[in-house]
Amino acid sequence: MLLHRLSPDPATRRRLALFAVSGALAVAVGFILVSPKLAGYLIQQYGYFYMLGLFAAFVAAGVRVARGRREVWLAWLRRPGWIGAALLAATLFTLWSDSYQHKVLFDEYVLQATGFHMHATKEVGTVIRAYWLDGSWLPIDTFLDKRPYFFTFLLSLVHDLTGYRLVNVFVLNSVLAAAFLGLTYWFGRQLTGRAGGLLAVALLATMPLLGQNATSAGMEMHNLTMLALVMCLALLYLRAPDADRLALLCLGTVLLAQSRYESAIYVVPAAVIVVAGWWRARAIFLPWTAVVTPLLLIPYAWHNRVLSATPLLWQLGEGQTARFSTSYLPINLRGAVHFLFNFENTLANSWYLSVLGVLGLAWLAWAAVQWNRTRPPVSPAALVALVFGAGVAGNFAMVQFYYWSRLDDTVTSRFALPLTLMLALVAAVAVCRVNEHRPVLRPAFLGVGVFLLVSGLPAIAYRLYTTQNLVMKEIDWERDFVLARAPGPRLFISNKSSIPWVLWQTPSLIIGVARQRGEQLRYHLSQGTFSEILVTQALRPTTPQGNFGVDPDDVLPAGFHLEMLAEKRFGGRMERLSRLVSVDPGASVPAPAAEPRPAS
Repeated sequence: MLLHRLSPDPATRRRLALFAVSGALAVAVGFILVSPKLAGYLIQQYGYFYMLGLFAAFVAAGVRVARGRREVWLAWLRRPGWIGAALLAATLFTLWSDSYQHKVLFDEYVLQATGFHMHATKEVGTVIRAYWLDGSWLPIDTFLDKRPYFFTFLLSLVHDLTGYRLVNVFVLNSVLAAAFLGLTYWFGRQLTGRAGGLLAVALLATMPLLGQNATSAGMEMHNLTMLALVMCLALLYLRAPDADRLALLCLGTVLLAQSRYESAIYVVPAAVIVVAGWWRARAIFLPWTAVVTPLLLIPYAWHNRVLSATPLLWQLGEGQTARFSTSYLPINLRGAVHFLFNFENTLANSWYLSVLGVLGLAWLAWAAVQWNRTRPPVSPAALVALVFGAGVAGNFAMVQFYYWSRLDDTVTSRFALPLTLMLALVAAVAVCRVNEHRPVLRPAFLGVGVFLLVSGLPAIAYRLYTTQNLVMKEIDWERDFVLARAPGPRLFISNKSSIPWVLWQTPSLIIGVARQRGEQLRYHLSQGTFSEILVTQALRPTTPQGNFGVDPDDVLPAGFHLEMLAEKRFGGRMERLSRLVSVDPGASVPAPAAEPRPAS
């Protein structure tokens, strides 16, 4: 029916046929013809260059589109005015609201290790072992992580341009935070005007969860920014559909799919907007970029199949056998309600945003009923918001069936970010529409200030996420202890993860591997390869009287002789730092048949 109504010319019909072939080929190659093992190899070897080509094409398409709007964005850059000052203030407040440090362990270290490897070798992989060789820090053992690698690619570019530094990830996320708030304002302004755009920004900037992720080393800020960017690109396309804007939207959508596992769901809203643009233009146009878009999604399909075929990467809890199940739904829904409407300053939420957003949804339902009576034309901005809002709702519904997605868990609260973006936008729309009949705009902004004083600032001051992150405190204590010792080559045997030490360019092993390397450790001790070999072990209560002993998971074979250097208590357990003095011959334990790779 669409083809009949829009009557495409023969050249366009050929491209439509090629698009259908492209889609069929993408399904065959992505899900049938290539095994997960081969897919993982191809991603590791060529994923960097795929991402480089995709990102370069996106930038080139963006430049073409920007040239047509040069007078608009150039004038704003020259004179941003008080709107620019407001956005700068919102960005600074967001970055001030939490400290720069790793928040989700060890996911964020994994991302940094992947970015380092992509920078150093142009291969996709997470470094778990590296050593100094002739003055070069040489990665020697990697694995393909489960996380999409667009964010780590951007991090590797920052390393390429400025040199490898651990702080680069925080610089990148800070820039992304500024971009996200700017994109939110622009989209909100198209929906409601300047006041609505600023209200949406204010609602988001005052939510502690946003600051928590803007100052982290994670990929959530990047995913959120890409979502806002693709929504803006969809609006640009829908307002004036043409081939260049369609190409840019397609490339942006593929990049968004590579931003988080579940972000591929936004391919569907983007496809709906593409068809709506054809309908609006009364013509079908398919640039070659759009024709090959299904093929560009093949690496995402491969990566997802690698994850599905590698249960070790799922990180399931005890007794769990599936990543998704209806059995997870009740507890996840309770957690979502608790997070959204928590009034006790114990979570990084914004109950004011949630309340205003729910009221906005109620207004939206009423407005939909009124619209259905006369069915006036829907503005491009409203259509994009509705379509992508449905995508966000689908995303939210999907994660409710995931085994670890309780929003009131401080580790997984970040999954709420796309939802909060939509709640902020619908709240802004509702307030501005109601304000046309009743003066509610100023009270809404006043409510932001009240929320800050009553809940926002206290939650920010508590920094509950970082103060309760005991594992992070353990790693900080270990790092400070090592820095206080005499410089020299040392090997660090960790009971948690070797990845942070790889990033600090310190040779390291996890304690499970060290048990199997007794002969090698004995050799290096005799040769003086390292000035010292340090070992961390967890101590836990082992008697009814509360006496502490080494955690069974951290016990070394009897032939490993340690000298205790320091102990410190963290919550309900203690951490011990020791120096490996000697290893008896034959002290190793046998290696398992297949040595597992760490998931994080």
